[in-house]
Amino acid sequence: MGNERILVVRAGALGDTLMATPVVRALAARYPGAAIDFLCAAGAAPLLEGNPAVTRILPLRHRNVPWFLSPEKRRLVRGLRQAGYEFAVLLESAGRFHELLRHAGIRHVRSFRDIQFDPMLHSAANNLRVAGFDDWRAVPGGLDMDLFVSPDEEAAAAQLLASSLQPPGSGLRVGLHAGWGPRGKKARNQGERLKGWGVDNFMELGRLLAARGHYLVLTGSEEDRSEAETIAGGLPGGGCAVLAGRTSVRQLAAVIRRLDLLVSVDTGPAHMAAALGTPLVVLWGPSKLHQVAPISSRRPVRIVRHPVFCAPCYDTPMMETCRRNICMESISPQRVLREIEGLFETTKAQ
Repeated sequence: MGNERILVVRAGALGDTLMATPVVRALAARYPGAAIDFLCAAGAAPLLEGNPAVTRILPLRHRNVPWFLSPEKRRLVRGLRQAGYEFAVLLESAGRFHELLRHAGIRHVRSFRDIQFDPMLHSAANNLRVAGFDDWRAVPGGLDMDLFVSPDEEAAAAQLLASSLQPPGSGLRVGLHAGWGPRGKKARNQGERLKGWGVDNFMELGRLLAARGHYLVLTGSEEDRSEAETIAGGLPGGGCAVLAGRTSVRQLAAVIRRLDLLVSVDTGPAHMAAALGTPLVVLWGPSKLHQVAPISSRRPVRIVRHPVFCAPCYDTPMMETCRRNICMESISPQRVLREIEGLFETTKAQ
């Protein structure tokens, strides 16, 4: 294979997209010279910018609209037909994506219809198996996710942080990401809400970190701004910056790259930190840890969780009836602080 084209399809959220990047890297190594295009959700497309293994990014805004009702998908199909793909790696299970590729005339499709999802493996490993890498442990870079930030973007992030903080001492820059994702479809909204840790907990953790001289950077989307401002309102001034709602996805990535540590609930920016090599502490509750935990061999990732009888409940009927996420409520700010301090000691020793 030399000048052929390969299509990778994963139209999910930020973390889903990043967990598909090992596939792109592995395909580029196996098929040097091939063009690898990536069909993704429009909101996650910025994560693929600058990836040297991706030739074209094909954003999809409305993934759930049927093909025959979607002008966007019909335009996409025409473009896919013209590209002439050798094969596609489909990392979506919904029939509408099989239909889209069928209309696009892509005859060879590798998908979870061919390789059954192994619930005992991480999603990134399952993705590699679908792409034809049965020995996924031997893939260059393993399950590490790829996210590339340019020097100019990193310099702009450094300037933003410098202008937003009035450092009181010589502490480290710690990001706090309290937001748990888009407030969209009811079922999804319930599952994402259960990942939340609570404003009071983040406020107490922020106080503990500020008392040790660390600077706090509150990240998030526009939807998270009110929550971030509430947290900041309970913290000492000067050493705290609210960037929630002030950054694009790529600007957020550059900010995370400049942090000494990110503390986050289970959401996309946690995977971004792991992909960027920023030390990470993740507060974990209802999700399936062994399938979707952020992975990094570059810098340490610490998962803080309190096992309860009903976890994991994500994508199960139990999730729909949950009214108190005791899995998250049981994690104390003091315990998170101990994990942070232990991680700082680990990074000093490296």
